[in-house]
Amino acid sequence: MKYLHCDSCGHANPLKSEYLTFCDDCGKKLPQTFADWRKTHPMGSFSEYTQQVGISLKADKTNVLLSWMKKQAQPTNRGKVILFFSLFIVLIAVTGTLFGKRAMFTFIYPKVPASSLYNSWQTATIGRQALEISTPVKLWVHDQPLQGEEAKVIEYAKSYRNEDGGGIRIAVNMFSYQGNVANDLEAAVAASHSSMELSETASEMDCKSVPVLISGMKGILEEGNYLYKGGIRLAFCNLVMIKGSSRWQIQINYRDDDQVGHQVAQRILKSVKIK
Repeated sequence: MKYLHCDSCGHANPLKSEYLTFCDDCGKKLPQTFADWRKTHPMGSFSEYTQQVGISLKADKTNVLLSWMKKQAQPTNRGKVILFFSLFIVLIAVTGTLFGKRAMFTFIYPKVPASSLYNSWQTATIGRQALEISTPVKLWVHDQPLQGEEAKVIEYAKSYRNEDGGGIRIAVNMFSYQGNVANDLEAAVAASHSSMELSETASEMDCKSVPVLISGMKGILEEGNYLYKGGIRLAFCNLVMIKGSSRWQIQINYRDDDQVGHQVAQRILKSVKIK
């Protein structure tokens, strides 16, 4: 199909009839008509006319775009164009501020796949004060050098993390303190908060704390949620246990709206044993 472009409004008129004279859209006379063309091509047919004068739809779209751009560049329309793009930029900026963070953190913190509940889990016994734990992802050694006062009072420290994500973050920390250092449960829970690094990243926190008994040892389980860097709400579990000079801590983070993540976290906590 060939078309005849209207110089007045830019409409593409289908060349269906040799009597096409006026634009179907604006009603103004078209720049070319078959009757005018026949004056210089007395033996020409309508088919030849459409091939010679008509344009394809792709080319017409290009012409329409150019025509529109020329109109917008006119002094009478220039102010409207500037206002439109100014409002558009403001809208993009506001949208990015409101939703950009959430989109980014949603990508960083995907939901835990349902397959995690059915695939085989790994059971690991780790640390000198042996802790047994089952997880859907592998835990890797993540030891960090002790700093400041910790280096003076801790004889042994071990840390494990999962590296492949899977929508859930798991950390296991184990410490053995010198015999003259008090190792009560409340102090252990308070110290665990520093390793969670929530002070600079979390807001609007909601948390509940309950006493637990793991392998005959007293512990505290904290569960709740918080807004992470103003972008996404995360749920967390923080299990702390002590015995003598030893201390264990297990932290789990996942998206607060993730029901599978919640089930996985609860299953991990139930698997914890101290040898």
